[in-house]
Formats: sequence, structure tokens, C-alpha cells
Amino acid sequence: MSKRIVLIGAGSAQFGLGTLTDLFQSEPLRGSTIVLHDINPQALERVLKLGQEYAQTHNLPYTLEATTSRPEALKGADFCIISIEVGNRFLLWEQDWYIPLQYGIRQVYGENGGPGGLFHSLRIIPPILEICGDVMRLCPEAYVFNFSNPMSRICTTVKRKYPDLRLTGLCHEIASMERHLPYILERPFEEVEIVAGGLNHFSFLLEARER
Repeated sequence: MSKRIVLIGAGSAQFGLGTLTDLFQSEPLRGSTIVLHDINPQALERVLKLGQEYAQTHNLPYTLEATTSRPEALKGADFCIISIEVGNRFLLWEQDWYIPLQYGIRQVYGENGGPGGLFHSLRIIPPILEICGDVMRLCPEAYVFNFSNPMSRICTTVKRKYPDLRLTGLCHEIASMERHLPYILERPFEEVEIVAGGLNHFSFLLEARER
């Protein structure tokens, strides 16, 4: 099944290379074109080169492209995966935590909820709305997956602005159970069935039973 998959924010070594690794393992997506997009051309070129080398070494049937032009990347896309940040992530995150603390507001994390989450939202939601606006204009049938935080605030705002957008917000929290549960329960993950619920960074393992 040949698809056009666009990774926005692909210059990030963690997101770009990590997502390529996941896509390379997908049997249904074999033969697809993966388009890497980032506003940092040097980081983008680095991820493209590593991805192409890996695909060639392992004889993987994927075509990799890269562009700093978002409209060029999105044209005809079937899937769009977003993971971006604005500015110096860790410096701004530190400010999101310490500024409220000066006024007696102690936060657990300061990235997704509380005043820190609000500051973060005000920075990151405008560019994500621009991205989603481009999707609606250039590839309105595409499925959009957002990995950026604050997840619930971003997804709520985007769906209010673009109710017809095929948007899903994803977090790796529950997926990490595959690493932790085998150690806790002393059995392979394949033998465990789980039920989870909640919101991003506020999720719960509701049930874990033997298959």
C-alpha cells in the first residue's frame, strides 16, 4: 500500500529518526513515500541522510524525501504526523515552571496543565493551527496525528477551528507499558491484556489480565 506520509518536525533526532524506525517496521506501509519537513535545513538533511542509509542498508522499499517547504511536503499527503516545539524548548519550559512558582503556584510538571501548560499552549498552538490550515487546503482527506504537547489543549483548539480535520492526538504513555509490565508482572507482554484510560500525562492502567 503506497502512501504519502509527511513528518512535520522531522529534523528532531528523537521524533524524526524514531518515527522513521516505526514506519520502516510497518508491513502495510511498505512502498510508501516518507516526506521529511523541518524549518532547520541542517537538521533535516542529517535525518534524511541517516534514514536513507538505513533504508538502503536493510533493503527497505521506502522513498525518502525532504523539504523545508510545508506546502510542497503536504501536497497530496495521505498522513501527516506533527511533532514540533517553538523556541528553546528546555529554557522556556524552565520559565513555565519557575515563573508561577514565584507567585506561590507549585506545578508537578508545568508542560501540559496549570499556568505553565497555558504558556506552552499560547506558544505552540498558533503554528499548529497554521499547519492544520495547510492540511485542510492541500490535503483535506489526510489523517493527522499530533504528538506535540500540551496534547489535550492543542487537540481541543484544532477541532474547534477545523471540525472536519481527521485529527488524532497520540502519546507514548500507554505504549510504554510494553516495556514496564513484563518486569512488574514477570511474564511476556504478549500474555497480558490491558485496559487504559485518561488524558495525556494523566492516564491510568485500569486493568491488566492474563490472556
